Amino acid sequence: MWFALIGLFVYAAAQASYQHVVIREELRGVPVRRVMTPNPIVVPPGISVAQLIDDYLYRYHHKMFPVVEDGRLIGCVSMNDVKSVPREQWATTTVAKITQPCSAATAIDPDADAMEVLSTMSRTQNSRFLVMEGDCLVGVVTLKDMLRFLSLKLELEEPKGADVRFAPLSAQKEGLSPGLNRSRSA
Repeated sequence: MWFALIGLFVYAAAQASYQHVVIREELRGVPVRRVMTPNPIVVPPGISVAQLIDDYLYRYHHKMFPVVEDGRLIGCVSMNDVKSVPREQWATTTVAKITQPCSAATAIDPDADAMEVLSTMSRTQNSRFLVMEGDCLVGVVTLKDMLRFLSLKLELEEPKGADVRFAPLSAQKEGLSPGLNRSRSA
């Protein structure tokens, strides 16, 4: 029984390691501009905090928004900035008053490597980055964007170095490997 448990543990560790390698290989060299959401939702500085909450926070469910005026990035406003304003002042306080400068830690270049950005997301626990080209906001990249891209890429293409031994357990039960799934359905 111990050998079976040790075998399951080793198999699970090998599978997790393999999945990490697949993710790293599939995202390495992919520029952020292919993964990002272009034309992100931006907030004008002249609206009230109450409008920000109703029209942006509750509608889009993001924790941070870029604040843009006349096509120029002014800064960022986050839920923490909103929480710093007493509730009775939400209707009279403008977003401009609580906007903070966007830090270099939240902005990246559109040609940055997607795998490096994913590593940064993991290390900093920041799952949302502004994609800046000079002073111009060109997009936003989130962990969800990365996972969606990776899912599509893995569904369309066979992972580099795919091996039948490490196929998902459900595919092994059906006698399929990642590379064989397409040939069976054809």
